[in-house]
Amino acid sequence: MTLQTGNLRRAVKGAVAGGAIAVGLLMGIGSATANADVLDDVGAKYMEGAGGGQISNFVKQALTLRALGFKPSKSNLDALQAGWDYLPNQSRLVDALKETVAHQRKLQAEVQNAKSPAQSGASMGPAQPPGVPPSPGDQNPGVSAGVPGATINQPIG
Repeated sequence: MTLQTGNLRRAVKGAVAGGAIAVGLLMGIGSATANADVLDDVGAKYMEGAGGGQISNFVKQALTLRALGFKPSKSNLDALQAGWDYLPNQSRLVDALKETVAHQRKLQAEVQNAKSPAQSGASMGPAQPPGVPPSPGDQNPGVSAGVPGATINQPIG
């Protein structure tokens, strides 16, 4: 029996492709599970069906926040892994999920606060540059400077 050239080419191509895949996996290229963590495992297990218990609600929030860029900390992931290892008792997993979502919400709030300056100055009346007298309609009588009859908002002179 003779080996046909078409079969030989197919065998060589298969060997080369298989070798490239093996090298790529060894180098970590193309591995879809490289970014997977215990949060993905919990999500895969508890987000099935329409039930939506406590765990699935927290997992959904955590996965959504992570997709927005607010990643769990290393300690969050460690606590999630410990909770996962402690199953079927879910108490540790629920606590770890609560902490994870709280951490992610904190990161989200920090980013939002950094994007929009604090609004606390808006409640103090209109902002005026130094040395500019208040407008006549200003209801704010000013703050006492410690000198009788002197206020900060009064024009000098």
